[in-house]
Amino acid sequence: MMLGFVILSHENPQQLARLVAALNRVYGNPPIACHHDTTQSPLDPGAFPANVAFVTPAIRTSWGKFSVVRATLAALEILYDRADPDWFVLLSAADYPVARAEEVHAALAASGADALLDYRPIGADAAAAARLFGPINPALTHFETSPNREMLRGRYTGAQLWLPMLRHDGPGGARLGRHTITLPFESPGHPFSEDYRCHYGDHWFSGSRKAAQALLVPNDRDLRLRRYLRWRASADECYYQSVLCNRPDLTLQRDNRRYAQWNGGGAHPAVLGAADLDAMLASGAHFARKFRHAHPVLDLIDERLLKSPSRTRVAPLRDPFRTDPTSGRVAGRRPVADDAPGN
Repeated sequence: MMLGFVILSHENPQQLARLVAALNRVYGNPPIACHHDTTQSPLDPGAFPANVAFVTPAIRTSWGKFSVVRATLAALEILYDRADPDWFVLLSAADYPVARAEEVHAALAASGADALLDYRPIGADAAAAARLFGPINPALTHFETSPNREMLRGRYTGAQLWLPMLRHDGPGGARLGRHTITLPFESPGHPFSEDYRCHYGDHWFSGSRKAAQALLVPNDRDLRLRRYLRWRASADECYYQSVLCNRPDLTLQRDNRRYAQWNGGGAHPAVLGAADLDAMLASGAHFARKFRHAHPVLDLIDERLLKSPSRTRVAPLRDPFRTDPTSGRVAGRRPVADDAPGN
């Protein structure tokens, strides 16, 4: 089984390089396609091994916006155009492997699934969703609380009123933004229906070649969803779930095999440290997040799991990407950049 990796990065190229080196040691120089937002942090692609390809030009991304989905799909397209792995794994540069390759390969082969994807439908409570779709990753129970479910119903299907405002959240000074007010009724323009339901969940997941094709060859309803989510927050926690869950030919497993500490919720998981080491290695997760660059816990993971010094330079044994970048192109694919520009 060949695994490929899609990595999203927007800062600190050294942390990205550390993750790439770990993946190369664990998975034997796998194909890696990366989107690094060079508008937020410069990066030299030539400093990376030959098994790493970058999306160029980079897409300007914003946290929780549809631009993050566009960046993911652009990297996924490169991965499957050039390497065509059996499975892909979506990671951020703040992730790190916490399971050996043979364990991950065995779990994927035994899953009988096309994707390991955390998801739940809008409107179903936790017990009903568990009965219908099976157990979830226990690290993601914050998605199951009633307040979160109600908030996310409004976020994805509620009518919204947008008011202009000035934001001061970057080095460039003030910029025009919008303040969103969710209204107590459904949006008349949302793209969801009884046979195309809204689903949401954790951004990070793994998928088979079949799941990749579903994402890279959108149908008309998927394209309508792309246009709709351009104007919604946390688009990256709704798009993949809604596309894949509305494909009846796909089998999905709700445990995405990722370890995180949400500590009751919030916008970001806690930063992991040495105190979390035993729990993350015993969790059955394939990857954990999130880590700070050069945190000593990464050396401990290397020592306990990878059995390889973290500072070892990894020379690529082979270039896993095809020489002809058009070979293996999925028929019917529509260019990502043309579907939903902006945001």
